[in-house]
This record gives sequence, C-alpha cells and structure tokens, in this order.
Amino acid sequence: MKEFTPAWAWEWVALGAVLSISLCLSISLCVDIYNTLPNGSIDLRNRITGARTMMANIPPYHYKWHKGEPPEYCDPYNNPSVPVSKVTATPTGLLLLVPYAELDYRSGQLFWLFTQWALLLGTVWLWLRRCETFQQWFLIAAFSAGFTYTASWRLHAERGQAYVLLLFVYACWLVLTLDLKKGNRFLVGCIAGLLIALRPPLLLLVPFLALHRRGQLVGAAVGLLVSAGLPTLINHAVWPDYFSAMRDYAGIYTSFIDIPAQPQTFPGIIEDIPIHTLGHMAVIPWADYSVFNLLHVMGFDSVPNLPVLLAIVVPFGIWLWLTRAQPAERLLTALAAWFFVVDLFLPSFRNNYNDVLILNVAALGVLASARIPWGVWPCLLALIAGWAVYGFNVHRAWMIDIPSFLFTLGAILFLFFPKEETMSPQQRRESKKRKS
Repeated sequence: MKEFTPAWAWEWVALGAVLSISLCLSISLCVDIYNTLPNGSIDLRNRITGARTMMANIPPYHYKWHKGEPPEYCDPYNNPSVPVSKVTATPTGLLLLVPYAELDYRSGQLFWLFTQWALLLGTVWLWLRRCETFQQWFLIAAFSAGFTYTASWRLHAERGQAYVLLLFVYACWLVLTLDLKKGNRFLVGCIAGLLIALRPPLLLLVPFLALHRRGQLVGAAVGLLVSAGLPTLINHAVWPDYFSAMRDYAGIYTSFIDIPAQPQTFPGIIEDIPIHTLGHMAVIPWADYSVFNLLHVMGFDSVPNLPVLLAIVVPFGIWLWLTRAQPAERLLTALAAWFFVVDLFLPSFRNNYNDVLILNVAALGVLASARIPWGVWPCLLALIAGWAVYGFNVHRAWMIDIPSFLFTLGAILFLFFPKEETMSPQQRRESKKRKS
C-alpha cells in the first residue's frame, strides 16, 4: 500500500509554519523598534522637512535652514555647502507624507515605522492570496520574513526610507494587471499613473501598456495628472524645483567629489528631541551599488549620464519588441525584474535598502512557475549573505554589496530564463476548468 501523509498532518505543518513565521516577524519588528527609538531616522527627517516646506510654499529641494527659522524645517544633514537639500522624493511622495509631517517628529517617526511594516505585510498578503499550493505560500511568506532580518531591511526601517511604499503600490498594480478580467481597466491604469508620479523612471511602463494593456492608458494619464497635479496646487513651483534639484544632484553625485559639511549651530532640542538624537543613526552596514559607482571604482570617472541610461533603456526596448506577441500575464515577472535593475543605472546613490523591491520579483516568479524558478535561488543565497552582513556588522563595501549583487543576479535570471515560467495561477485555473 502506497504511503501517504494524512490531511491532519499537513494542517499541523501549515499551522506550525504560520506560527513560526509570525513569531519571526514579531521579533523582527521589535528589533526595528529598538533600532529606531534612540535615533533620528535621518532619511525620513529630510522628507518630513521637505513636506513641511512644500506646504509652506517654500522650494523644498533647494531649501537651507538658517538660525532663527522654524526648527520644524531643520534637517541636521542638509549641508549648506551643497546647492540642493537632501530631499529626493518626488512632490507626490512628499504629499503622501503630509499627515506624518503634521505630527510632532517623534510621533511621525514611529507612525512611519509601523506604516513601513503595514506596507510590507500588505504586499506579502497580496501575493499570498494568489498562492495555489502550500509550497508557494511557504516560499513567499518565509522569504519575506527572512528579508526583514537582512541589513537591507534593517537600514530601510531605521532610516525611515519609502521604497516599501513603492513596493506596495507596484504590487497592487501587478496583482490587478495579472487579472484577465480586471487587468485592462481604467482604475488599474490610475495606479500606474501614481507609480510614475512616485518614481519617474517607471515611465517605462507606458510602452508596456501601449503594447499589452491599452485599456489602462487613459487611466494612467489621469492618475499621473492627478498625482502630479495635487502638489502643484499647494506649491506651484515644486515640480520645476524637483527636476532642477535632481539635475544638480546627478551632477554632484557623478563627480564623486566629497563636499565637506559647513559648520552650523542648531538648537539643542528640536521638536522635544535632543539634537544629538535627531542626527544620530544606528550602525547598520550600507554601501553604494550603482553602475556609476562601479565605473568610478574601476577608474572611469566623469562618464556621461546618457550612455549609461541608454545601456538599460535600449535592452528594455528590445525586450518589449521581442515579447510583443506574448500575453502580458507571462511578462510581468520579467517586467518587475527590469524595474529592479533600472535603479542601478540612475545617476544617484543606490543603497542596499533599494533591495526591498526584489520581493515583488521573487513572489511573481514563485507564482508563475510550477517549481522553484532559477531566479529565486540567488535571492535565497542573498538572504543568507544579508543576515551575515548585518549580524557581523561588515564594513567593506564590496562585502556589503554581495546581497545586492545576488538579488540583481536573480532578477537577471528572470529575464534570460523565461522558459522556467509557466501559466499564471488564473490561467492554470481556467485551463483545469476547460479540461474538466
């Protein structure tokens, strides 16, 4: 008689998996709270001050705080010697942070930490809802929980970064676009427009929509118009200020000139927080992983931006053309991988907290394959490397970049080995119905 595992045993296994992953996530959240409380979440600080100055009709991207001005606008890391501020989020991103900016900074800081976790768990929940097998569910849930123990997530959470917001909004668009019935609708296109307003390089979505989801195009235009237009109603010059600052910032970054900070006198206490706490950060490994920095390390300085940008845009265009006849559902994993890789080619600092965007790529890959796809294996190794980087507090940049390299390798494998992917979950369900 053939041996088999009774159903009740699988139920206990599933329950044990749920409890174990929940415990891991709870412990990880406690670690993030521990890292955040004695520090100032310095990246969140520049966005909060940026949102406040934008609301006050002050150019947030070139603003420099001076003694005597409202301390609520003060960012201790806004170097007066640099022509631009530390704010790099788009005006749409700043607008979404206005509710946090209305709070005192300590409350907003903790509120944003819990929001980061809510966005992360919300993203995982979106993907878990589409799982058809326990293996898919466990892989996505365990991978996401494991990611929160890497230096990439620890840095993201403690610094108060916002890439997890982009992760969640992008996951919403991907999940809806996967749906054969709803994926071509106006409202889904509105989400695409919001994505572009939050991250302008995602303008590359437009040709994909033109080829595969034309029903979203009008919604994308409306979503972009509304998302980009609302900040303009508050501060009419905010978008020109943003693009001017990003041009200046790109020039400063690609010159790789270290501009010393100009000494400043700050109030001893800002928003009931001592200045040494507001400007303090947890010791978490971080490193630049952009193509521009790689070229700099190799001795190629002052490389023009255009050739580097074309090095990613042209291959993306070729991929779009070669896959134009395929259904969109089969291309979304590769599309998510493309947008993960695009960040490497921008003329700006690419920190390891950007790695959070790999969660959508890995989840899509798991859902779109009958077995563990090739692209997931380097990502699993990256988790182990990320744990080691954080646990041993590694300082060498090339060692800190190992997890990012492995995540990037996983994303590239999803581009070059599409045959590992099968039908989407919805396509498999419909295929089973037709056969029965």
